[in-house]
Amino acid sequence: MIKAKNLHIALATVSLLAAVFLCASPSAGKRSPRSERQHKELRAKARYYYLEGMRHQVEGRNAEAYESFRRSHLIDPSFEEAAYNYGQMRLIGSAGSDTLMSDAELARDLSLMRPFVDAYPKDYDEVIYYAYIASRLDSLQEAIRVYERTEKLLPERSATLLHLSDAYFAAGEDEKGLDALNRYERIEGKSPNLTLKKISYLINRLDTVGAIDEASSLVASNPRQPAYLLLKGNLFNLMGKRDSVEYYFKKAEEISPGYGAAKLALADFYLEQGDSTLYDTKTYEALLAEDYGLEEKTGLLAEYLQKLINDKSNTERGDYLFSVLEKQYPYEPEVLDLAARYNAAKGNYDIALEKIGYCLDLDSKNDTYWGQKMSYLISADRWKDAITAYDEALEHVDASMGLRILCARAAQIGEEYDLAIKLYGELIREIAPQAPTTGALELSQLPKNISLDGLEQVSALYTTIADCSFNEGKKEQAFQAYENAILVDPENSMALNNYAYFMVESGGDVDKAAGLSERSLHGDNAENPTYLDTYAWILYKQGKYEEALETQRKALEKAEQNEAISDEYWNHYGDILLATGDRAGALEAWKKALEINEDNAEITKKINENKQ
Repeated sequence: MIKAKNLHIALATVSLLAAVFLCASPSAGKRSPRSERQHKELRAKARYYYLEGMRHQVEGRNAEAYESFRRSHLIDPSFEEAAYNYGQMRLIGSAGSDTLMSDAELARDLSLMRPFVDAYPKDYDEVIYYAYIASRLDSLQEAIRVYERTEKLLPERSATLLHLSDAYFAAGEDEKGLDALNRYERIEGKSPNLTLKKISYLINRLDTVGAIDEASSLVASNPRQPAYLLLKGNLFNLMGKRDSVEYYFKKAEEISPGYGAAKLALADFYLEQGDSTLYDTKTYEALLAEDYGLEEKTGLLAEYLQKLINDKSNTERGDYLFSVLEKQYPYEPEVLDLAARYNAAKGNYDIALEKIGYCLDLDSKNDTYWGQKMSYLISADRWKDAITAYDEALEHVDASMGLRILCARAAQIGEEYDLAIKLYGELIREIAPQAPTTGALELSQLPKNISLDGLEQVSALYTTIADCSFNEGKKEQAFQAYENAILVDPENSMALNNYAYFMVESGGDVDKAAGLSERSLHGDNAENPTYLDTYAWILYKQGKYEEALETQRKALEKAEQNEAISDEYWNHYGDILLATGDRAGALEAWKKALEINEDNAEITKKINENKQ
């Protein structure tokens, strides 16, 4: 039995089916007055929900709009506008259901949208959108069908040819794709972007001759346009024809001597050729080019300076080029900021602090500048000034995580461990409000929705608290913090390594320390020299001298490769060698340790005690 509240919908559905049947029946002829009236009633009701959907959509209530379009379509499936909007909203996921994203459902979305597209083929925006969606859903022939029809119906909308060419190329119909681009070019004229599009397809077809012809045709259309010459030069660069590259780049520069892009192209070319002199010259000229703005010039110089720093090159060339930019823009924050970073990278912290101070005078609300100032002070071993700078910063900006970490780091370096632990604890509670700074952590105290990044941050913060606590002489508090760090992130290699090393150094459980240390050597840290050194030292403490020797050799090898070797590596190596009976080898190792740190009294004592 049909319930009363469903009766109206049921009757409407029956009426709709009857109307559709009558329309489809060969003997029905024209609609009867009654069926015509019923259809108008259904259309009126469907239109009401359709208009409601449009209103909801304009007001940003997509869920309500989706439901209104759905109801409109159910009431009158022949109402093309409702079907189109229903299909479109299903397509963009307005129903909030992943099940609508299956291949079958996506195909249904297109089928809902198609009647409107075929009924109103001159509604350009909707038609093009539909065809684009069809092409993205691998219904390329449907997209091509619609694009071809649109081109014929609306020849004045030349952009259709670009869409059509993309669909042809995607369908493997390269000749038709190129023909569509050529027709577009005849209508709109040549342009670098269009030529690049044609060249890319020709290169993909390994038609280098055709690609060169396209570039040549573009140049011939306006031989005095330097950008066209650069395009052709870049094409030859792609093909490895160096002589032709230099010719066209130089030709572009000759035509337009102040054209910064030509200078930069030549600079990059000379850099690839290893000609540092010409590279510097063209970079200098690019910095002077009037058509290059501040953003382009700072970006260019930053890249140049970073290369000098990375290559450990003589920075005098960089200093000179930087002076060129500073003379042009002496008071621009971007230039002052770059000057600060550049001098910091060179170790000139006083100059870096002066430059970043100017930046802060111009923009005291910029917390990045405050962070740079604190970083430079820490690097200059002025940790007290870094803490003072943090207090000054809080008068202008909020205490961001980055600034607090820098302040905690300064306090840690200055052995103000209570302040460091306090700040690290505050950062933990920002992520996990119930987590303790000290004491045992329970997993239930972590937020249920905490992200993987959040877990890793909490674990890293506990590790740093543990390091501070151990250095402060609070061993039990330190070990508990390491336990917390490992509980949150069992793969925290730093926590595992530090916990293991401090445990064995303080006379703790050597076997437990060995297990922790071995766990630290996983993934990207499998060859970390610091962690290898710890593991070798613990093996030595266990009396496993041969295994310790092999591991320590690997630690030394990796440390030397990374250019990050310390006297401790050689000191441990010497102790292990002595344990194996190799006194001469031990002496040699300790001497190498002393070369790195000549003030190490412990190593000096070992050498004196074991001289042969």
